[in-house]
Amino acid sequence: MTSTALPAQKKGRSRRSGTPWTRGGCITCKSRRKGGCDRATPSCNNCLKLGRVCEGYDDLWVAPLGPSAPVFKSTRGPKRQKLNSSSPSQPLSPSSSPSSSDSWQDVWQNSQLSPQPITPGWSIPSSPQDRVRDLDVDVASHEQNSGEQDRLSVIPKPKGFLSHLSGHEAHYLQYHEAMASQRLANLESEHNPLRSFLIPRAMSSPLLMKAVCAISAMHLSNRTDSLDAKTAAIDFYGRTLRGLRTVMAQSVTEIVPDDAILAVGMMCKYEVVRGSVQQWVVHLTALHRLIASRGGLGSMEPEAAHFLRGLYVYAYSMGRISNRKKILGSLILADTDMEAPRLSIYLGFTEDILKICACVAELPSLQGDDISLRLSIASINDSLLTWTPSSARLNIPQDLTQSTLIRLKLVAECFRDAGFIYLHSILEHMSRDTSPPCNATPQPRGPITEWSALITTPKQIAIDRLLSRIESFPLDDNCEYSALTFPLFIAGAESDVFEHRDFVLQSLGKLQENFGIGNTLRAKDVLRILWARKDAIAQDPSKNVHWMDVLEELQWELTLA
Repeated sequence: MTSTALPAQKKGRSRRSGTPWTRGGCITCKSRRKGGCDRATPSCNNCLKLGRVCEGYDDLWVAPLGPSAPVFKSTRGPKRQKLNSSSPSQPLSPSSSPSSSDSWQDVWQNSQLSPQPITPGWSIPSSPQDRVRDLDVDVASHEQNSGEQDRLSVIPKPKGFLSHLSGHEAHYLQYHEAMASQRLANLESEHNPLRSFLIPRAMSSPLLMKAVCAISAMHLSNRTDSLDAKTAAIDFYGRTLRGLRTVMAQSVTEIVPDDAILAVGMMCKYEVVRGSVQQWVVHLTALHRLIASRGGLGSMEPEAAHFLRGLYVYAYSMGRISNRKKILGSLILADTDMEAPRLSIYLGFTEDILKICACVAELPSLQGDDISLRLSIASINDSLLTWTPSSARLNIPQDLTQSTLIRLKLVAECFRDAGFIYLHSILEHMSRDTSPPCNATPQPRGPITEWSALITTPKQIAIDRLLSRIESFPLDDNCEYSALTFPLFIAGAESDVFEHRDFVLQSLGKLQENFGIGNTLRAKDVLRILWARKDAIAQDPSKNVHWMDVLEELQWELTLA
């Protein structure tokens, strides 16, 4: 009886005493084949007790990552050439023109794309050795044999169903599955297509895999300031562009596959995450042309079409708000669902509001026709007044909780207030614009007071209501709040209340910290420049400066997505 009881007692003591053994320990404990790793950050207590350097964790999502959390480190630093002057952490120079994106732009502009029937999905072969000169870092060819091995030495070799991937691909794919996919959507659900659709698709498409890994690595770099992740993001980005150029070269004789179009959509998303102010419009325009070349979304697989529709409508509408002159003038993407469209992870309940804002952006084209302009202002005002979250008939996933739906509706209400503010803003900018549109007969235009009289909600009331509502939000890591960049930006740009500035900057800072999307930094840059200009001319009532003037001077293609 004693001999049979001892093993059970020994097993019980090992499970109850000390720190339980886990397969998910730090890299140091795994390499030493030691249990007892408690996975604490920044260093596990097991390494601290033994006086060893804890090399971090290969599964970075084991705990929420702070902005300065350590990721992984190698015993030797990888060899690199120094960063160029246009680093993503700094505002881009208006004259910068990355060669990789220009080449991609040339390719799709020169391609003879025409509508074609749908064919089964297709992907290009993986090309692990491809390394290109990209936006921020020139990666030398000898890094493949030196620094690359240093970084990969701390990333476990993929096993099981990931075994066909490189160490970096498996690493960033897993990070995307557990962290980035939740932080890079405006709606989290069990069936988040960034996971349930995109990951299985990428597992069989080397091209799409590189695009997903580029976004994942850039997101990790934003949240941790990891130079390794930043370098990996640039590498994956460049290799994705090479793959897309190969597809475009074959587009004359072959149909552009769904995976390639999805990869272009991911490139547009990459630039938003990175905080680009010069390149994302190139990818958005290419996405529009490629979908048109297929004959529309209806020719694509239903899941791919649904995903791309939400992504494109969201990016297009946000682009029209801040880049009217640089975004395609018409949105020609028909709904793919025969019945009510599904609730999009990007649009939520805001789709109708975003489309109204896109109509507001078109008002300057009516400057030569005062009657049409007044009718349009009145129509937009009525649309904003009568809008409700339930206005659009949507198929809502069954797994969404009531609290999630409440957050989505609150965010949508913020967008309605932002719509009123944006309408006032555009009209004020038009009233100071003395240059008539092309081919339009200059006509006397009504003063801003007459135009504003057609809007039932005064600008300051909309600003106060919007910021009061956001102030009641926790702005935590519930990803529905990640959509608030545009409402915060437009309120900060149009408010004359000095105290609002700190609140807007703090709120945008929370979004950056919680969601790691780089465009919040660019929005803050524009606001700081705008406020400095306003303060400089505060003593001269005859002068004024508008946020669109600042963007024009900087030549920035700011996206508020």
